[in-house]
Amino acid sequence: MQNNSLANATVGAFTTQTLAAIVASFSALSAGVFTPGNIFFLDPKNGSDTTGNGTVNAPMGTLKAAFALAVAGNNDIIALVGDGATDATARVSAAFNWNKAATHLIGMCPPTLYSQRARIGAKTTDAAFTPFFTLSAAGCMFQNVEIYAGFTTGMAAALAVVISSAHNTFRNCHLVGMSDAASAADAGSRSLKFAAGGEENYFIDCVIGDDTTARGAVANASIEFAGGVARNVFRGCRVPIFTSAANPLGVLGTGANCVDRDNTFEDCTFINQIKSSSVQMTVMGSFTSATPGGMILFKNCSFIGMTKLGDTNFLANSFLDMSAPSGSAGGLMVAPS
Repeated sequence: MQNNSLANATVGAFTTQTLAAIVASFSALSAGVFTPGNIFFLDPKNGSDTTGNGTVNAPMGTLKAAFALAVAGNNDIIALVGDGATDATARVSAAFNWNKAATHLIGMCPPTLYSQRARIGAKTTDAAFTPFFTLSAAGCMFQNVEIYAGFTTGMAAALAVVISSAHNTFRNCHLVGMSDAASAADAGSRSLKFAAGGEENYFIDCVIGDDTTARGAVANASIEFAGGVARNVFRGCRVPIFTSAANPLGVLGTGANCVDRDNTFEDCTFINQIKSSSVQMTVMGSFTSATPGGMILFKNCSFIGMTKLGDTNFLANSFLDMSAPSGSAGGLMVAPS
């Protein structure tokens, strides 16, 4: 069933003309060669899995039901309708696996950089689970969406987003992990983890992590590379951090051969909020092995609230196209004198 025709209607606070414009802008991102399949509407506040069929006049009520309508490889789009608050959060109560190739998610809300109100989150009454959201399919695009792995009481080794597939794009998305005390206090917690197969993904103007809950005296990480992943690119992204000790990390590579070729950060900012009582971090990045199998590239990046860019292994396997990473020469941003 094709839903591409947008008749005169409203979905939540959006007119069909607004929805059509956003869908059109999504298509334009692929320079005119992207042809959408079906467009299924998800309105967590006003939609219904019982009476809905995914059309603009009868949207679905849950992410599970909307995703079930999509066909892998068909370039179907799920339009997630926000309401300007958290009432329209698409709540999930178990680990969610986005496992249909070429299936895309667009948030229908203002394109704020932080905390988009088209969002996926947990039910506050549910026990914590991990990983929260796994992307195991290739060729998918996520735009203008927050994935918020927040629980009333968290757990050890809490993983917000795990990517084990290739050729996906995240544009203007906020990926949030470690947003409760229990998760933020565990060394195994991450906001974003690349597992084996998580290669050649592209992040544009995204935020990874948050600076609300203090991360304690453990070396957890905002971003982890594992499984020999290659050619992931971050452009114009921000990594906010808040700590109660010096141990947490921005970037971590775990084990020998955790990366391959390069993973690149361009025009990105790693921000430890030291002017809001966060503790200065010892290093931003760490490789647990001297032989990670590849390298990390930094171009025109900024680092705030870290004593050094990385530990010995990290520095030996990083390359910079920017000022030398020291507090006096640049790279590590300092207050003016």
